[in-house]
Formats: sequence, C-alpha cells, structure tokens
Amino acid sequence: MSDPLKTVGMVSAMFDILCKGEKDQAKVIEQRARFYKTQKGIIWPDDWDDLPLEEKKRRLDGMDKIALGNDPAN
Repeated sequence: MSDPLKTVGMVSAMFDILCKGEKDQAKVIEQRARFYKTQKGIIWPDDWDDLPLEEKKRRLDGMDKIALGNDPAN
C-alpha cells in the first residue's frame, strides 16, 4: 500500500537537498510547502506568509522528519 505523506516527505527532502545552492531560498521553501499542501488532513497555519524564512524551513524540515518516520517523538 502506498503512503502519500511519506512520498511527499521524500520529495520535499530531496528537493531541499537538490536546491541547497539556490540563491532564492524563498522559492525553494514555497515549493516544498506546495508539496505538503496537496495532502488532505494537513492544516496549514493562517500566518504562514508572515513567518520568517528560517521558521518556515524549520517547520518543513520537521514535517519531512515526521513523514519519513524520523521523528524522535515517535
């Protein structure tokens, strides 16, 4: 059986690795967010656009860890 969240987490994490040298990190972060926004059941924060890039990246990295089963809380 396929796990769509795990697939999205893997794509997001790989995209992050492939775009490490990208100068416009805002575009990279927004693309990673779009991957997750396709998933039903994920509630996106209303203030997402107001968050600093570092916070957005921290949250997306956390979502990747959870999606890939690397969350130390589990």
